[in-house]
Amino acid sequence: MSFRVFRAFDDPSLEWAASSRFRLDRKSVESFLRGDPVAVRVARALAERRAINVKEVLESFETVARVRRRLRSARVADLCCGHGLAGLALAALDRDVEEVVLLDRKKPPKADLVLEAVCEAAPWVEGKVRWIEDKVARAATHLAPGTSVLAIHACGVRTDRAIDAACAVGGHVAVVPCCYTRTAHDAPTALRDALGAELTADIHRTYALEARGYRVSWTTIPEAITPMNRVLIGRAP
Repeated sequence: MSFRVFRAFDDPSLEWAASSRFRLDRKSVESFLRGDPVAVRVARALAERRAINVKEVLESFETVARVRRRLRSARVADLCCGHGLAGLALAALDRDVEEVVLLDRKKPPKADLVLEAVCEAAPWVEGKVRWIEDKVARAATHLAPGTSVLAIHACGVRTDRAIDAACAVGGHVAVVPCCYTRTAHDAPTALRDALGAELTADIHRTYALEARGYRVSWTTIPEAITPMNRVLIGRAP
């Protein structure tokens, strides 16, 4: 799977850097200067503030590049969002987004710097962002009907809670699962034994979404960023 936004990372010599947790700064941003012009501007602004690591920038933009057309909605929520860059990136790349909800249990100290950087690079994002500190299990109470939901590496069952939130408001959903702790307990034991917990959990999620009327597709982001790179996308009925 190749990089769609920051294409320089297709160079095998940069494979090690794609998963780097070093802060994006003026030196490392040189690898981010080939790609979508808006994304490049965001990367430059983030580098000036040293607000976020390389892996999170790549993870956010490469996920958004694969899901944005199928999540298209006036309202978008980034759940278990960390710094919220994925939700902000979606609004930066799609000017039709009218509201971005960023939800996590606690707002990271540098989240405001990330927002500042995105608004500097993509001024149309300013005024559209609503930050909420709450559990993902209560996310639906904060969302308007039809809100599209994005959750990148919402650990274990938090991914399922993000899916539940999307279904509750009738919105599209895209998740990049991770950890798989306590997931798919009601899935057939034979599947868990044969396929492993991770694949079984995502198959089970797919069946559950299809049963709710969603059309589900799978894709991936580059494995150089993370080995937990499967993306599940559900289109609301």
